[in-house]
Amino acid sequence: MLRRALPIALILTLLCAYTPAHPAFATTTGGEIQMGQQTDREVQDSYTVIKDPLENAWANDVAKKLWAQVARKDIPYSIKVLDAGDVNAFTTVGGFIYVNEGTLDFVQSDDELAAVIGHETGHNERRHVVMFQNKATIANILFTIGALFSPWIYQFGQLAEAGLFAKWSRQDESEADAYGVLLMSRAGYDPYAAVTFMQHLDATHREGNGLIDRYFADHPAAPERVKALLANPDVNFVKRSNDQLLVTALHNQNEGRYSMAAIEFAQILKRDPNNAQAELGMGDMQLALGESTKSEQTLSQVASLGNEQATQLAQTHLLALRDSVKKTELLQANLQPLKDQFATAQSDEARTVVQLEARRTAALAQLKAIHNRIESIAYSIPYGFGNIQAKPHTRIEVVMKNFYAMARSLDTTLDKSGTTIASIGTLQKHKESGIVRENADIFNQLGAPLKLDQPPPQALALFPTYPKLFADMSVQNGDAIRAMDAARGSLALMDVGLGKVQVFLQYFVRAVYRSQLNDIRESDFKELTPAMNDAVTAMSNAAVAASQSEQLVDMARAQQVQTRITMLGLGFPSERYETLRRALAIRFPDQELTYDQMVQNDLTPGECAAATIVAAGTDATPLTIVKEAKAENRSIVEVANARGMRAKSLEIFLGLTYLDYVDDPVKEAATHPN
Repeated sequence: MLRRALPIALILTLLCAYTPAHPAFATTTGGEIQMGQQTDREVQDSYTVIKDPLENAWANDVAKKLWAQVARKDIPYSIKVLDAGDVNAFTTVGGFIYVNEGTLDFVQSDDELAAVIGHETGHNERRHVVMFQNKATIANILFTIGALFSPWIYQFGQLAEAGLFAKWSRQDESEADAYGVLLMSRAGYDPYAAVTFMQHLDATHREGNGLIDRYFADHPAAPERVKALLANPDVNFVKRSNDQLLVTALHNQNEGRYSMAAIEFAQILKRDPNNAQAELGMGDMQLALGESTKSEQTLSQVASLGNEQATQLAQTHLLALRDSVKKTELLQANLQPLKDQFATAQSDEARTVVQLEARRTAALAQLKAIHNRIESIAYSIPYGFGNIQAKPHTRIEVVMKNFYAMARSLDTTLDKSGTTIASIGTLQKHKESGIVRENADIFNQLGAPLKLDQPPPQALALFPTYPKLFADMSVQNGDAIRAMDAARGSLALMDVGLGKVQVFLQYFVRAVYRSQLNDIRESDFKELTPAMNDAVTAMSNAAVAASQSEQLVDMARAQQVQTRITMLGLGFPSERYETLRRALAIRFPDQELTYDQMVQNDLTPGECAAATIVAAGTDATPLTIVKEAKAENRSIVEVANARGMRAKSLEIFLGLTYLDYVDDPVKEAATHPN
């Protein structure tokens, strides 16, 4: 997949920024900010900046907590979320930080996002960009970047994003990591998240996920950075004192990071079995993680530790737990009708997979043909053609701006259609991936308790939601099919657009040749304008269709994560549902639905989470969203789409909620050893 590209103007701007003609000017804060502002304008000309209110609020809230701790108070720090699906973040100068939306979709907590932003802030604080003045190094980077991209992109100067110019030395990276950890600690974030982020990245990279490649093109390998981070006793939770670890565990508990808090409470109790606070915390985390019996046993043990305050809290929690268990009557009903529904849903899923596989094969063939055509066009262009420097307010400047618009549409179409195809995935042997693989796992998990003679209480409590889960899977499959069709349609439109681009280029090459690389003659400009406008429109249409495919596939992914949340069994006992409410309230205060509202409206925990997020993102209330869904016979995800919400945003925040319960970097590290 071709990566997003920036015009040569930005490359030249960055070269000027990183190789200042007047070092004194470059090292002043004012000069640094001025260069950052200039580069920021170029970045915004070349990227779509995400305006989603939830994503921006999240990034800015985390960033502002970190920036309250910086030493350089004269830098007006800012952060923008860019419409790019790969995992990356970069900074230029003057406090301008950029985070790809793919990074927001990848990080597993506020703390991990703080690790990313803290690292980039560290580059600014340590003035790494300003000090980056070695022209030979820059020339080497420029050569390396050119080799990473297709000949067509390279031919026209559409090189790489600004982040590749932040190819810092190992020392710079270590300094940025260390400074980021310092900011995280001061701002109240768990510095160990810098390690878990690296571990998640490394594991995903080794699974062959192309969206991670860019990060490792810009940064040193994860294992060496993890090793350096773990050498810091304030980062490595194994080396922390019990008091330090307790502070972190309580932080994660208060932030709704139940799985991480449980890991840390367990570490404390391994060293100090009589730690009353850790024992109490572990009892609460066991409840959140669905281990009600263990939770009751743990809370009962707290009284034996002799801590009066902890004992009182444990007794209060025990009463609430026992009352909530009584609140739900679990019946061993005849499961045969449910088994029949499951078999039907599984058959429907198998048919959908066959349809998606056929579409995927055709889409991959389209992609291959498109790439071949792009290279063919590239090699037909005179060498150095992309280095045309258009003077302001000239006809050739107008043409070059339109050409860059074509290039951005090309990048968008390839990026978003390719991401859609990859996100849907395949069940081909040894290539299993994407939504279809996740759905296969979901059906295996749903089917397992139906085979038992005596299903456990959690399964009995979940069985009544199965018909709704099957219906949700059907909606998700429809979105996936439409997404794949939209992706294929966008590629077909781009094939048409490339034909128009070829026609335009023929006019353009002839006009430039006649002008000897000066401004285009007026007669030539009039001749090429219709072809130029046709090419811009055609390529733009392809990009719009690709964006629609991305919205549809993100709807399918959001629907899938909603199902995953429900499958956690958060509706039983009712006290466990309160853990979901608390996790949602941290990000969306006063929006979460009560247990009684969930029951009265026949909702699943996943639907409650989705309604809460959609309400926050579209300035409504959760009950309003629920009523709309019922009145229009739509899913919550479909209501979000009808309200104009980015499905990516919904999927991101549903994913964060799900990860509150399942994230286990220790287990992941053991599963993916270095």
